[in-house]
Amino acid sequence: MRTEKLSNEERQRIHEAALEILETVGVQVSSEPLLKRLAEHGLRSPDGQRLPLPRRAVESALASAPRSVTLGGRRGADRTLRLEGRRVFATTDGCGSRAIDFDSGERRPSALRDLAASARLTDALDQFDVYWTMVSAQDVPRSERVARGYLEALRNTTKHVQVIDAGRPFEAETLARLAHALTQAGAVEAHAVSMLISVVTPLRLDPTGTEAALVFAREGLPVVACSMPIAGVTAPATAAGMVLLGHAEVMAFITIIQTLVPGAPVIYCLFPAFGHARTGETNYADPRKGWAAGAAVQLARPLGVPCFTSGEGPALELAPDLISGGGLLETSTLLRYEQLVIDNEMLRAMRAAAAAQDTGPEGLALDLIREVGPGGHFLARKHTARHMRECLVPRYTEVDASAVPPSGGEPAGAAGERARREARRLLRDHRVEPLPAELEARLEAILQESPATAA
Repeated sequence: MRTEKLSNEERQRIHEAALEILETVGVQVSSEPLLKRLAEHGLRSPDGQRLPLPRRAVESALASAPRSVTLGGRRGADRTLRLEGRRVFATTDGCGSRAIDFDSGERRPSALRDLAASARLTDALDQFDVYWTMVSAQDVPRSERVARGYLEALRNTTKHVQVIDAGRPFEAETLARLAHALTQAGAVEAHAVSMLISVVTPLRLDPTGTEAALVFAREGLPVVACSMPIAGVTAPATAAGMVLLGHAEVMAFITIIQTLVPGAPVIYCLFPAFGHARTGETNYADPRKGWAAGAAVQLARPLGVPCFTSGEGPALELAPDLISGGGLLETSTLLRYEQLVIDNEMLRAMRAAAAAQDTGPEGLALDLIREVGPGGHFLARKHTARHMRECLVPRYTEVDASAVPPSGGEPAGAAGERARREARRLLRDHRVEPLPAELEARLEAILQESPATAA
């Protein structure tokens, strides 16, 4: 079985088909002002809606995109990430609208306190490198929700914060002002915030979302150009057809951004999913999801921009720059605090499974095998003591009951209860250094000056 999901011939076939789709079918852009600006750069719509993207325009746009992108964390906390194809970083999930109350266990609309708590919990966990705004603060007025959520996350984590629900230009403008104030004050290293904006599958660019992305691009802040096709619902029912459509959509979005703002930092992002055969709902359990996520990495890499996909093991083995996966249930809509602890452990295991193994003298242990010889054992050896420390013993994920010795058996659900206790402990004990009071006042003033707040 090969690690790669696509041969070179298959990858090239899909890429060429995507370029053909963009040139002959195009994408829908339902914004006259945006179409007018694109026409000034040589991209013209034949009917005032559909925008064909010639191969030369796509290739030129991709060539102008930066090869690496920086995601800034708190200064002095060693949290800044450089996406340049050398390491896989992980984000939490987002953006849910409900939470399981930690005290009562009841489901309720998510609130600002959930965003703060999930950010602080993420800060304490070692496998997550980026905090997505995991939930939307339903108790905050809609016009202020994005900026308030970003600030609350920032106060509770030293890690990079990526916003995924800023779909309107004024929200992006407020975020950009907040980010620049943080950078100027020296509190956060370069690029204090990034945003994820998705294409409306199939082949439509959301006018306000695109304008919001262009605000970030003009301000030099990273934009995650995302497609979330669902096979059988918003995309062809085949895995390859879904990936083809998503690949075309991401390239289209990057082309629009780079045409209008050459050199803007962008990240290729394809989150493939499958529709449930009976209900049409998103089915994250489909076994082909790993193939699709791995194929997305292979399609992104030759484009020369950082890539981001969902956190399946097969994708992790192909080393994208970013993977998502942690903390939300029910197709990423419901926050459960202990799920972050569980998924943190699962991410650690996935990284270990994807890592290269030592096949040098220490890894092969040939001399030790000779020394022990037939019928011996390795328990008392220093080599064993050194390397048994590398074994991952699950604490928060359930194990097969048949694999647990009778003396060490435990009731079903015990691992989940341990995860719950650990989440409670971290939320109680973990502290994030507050922002300076003067900077807090400046950030609050920017929020009050936002057009939405002023209105």
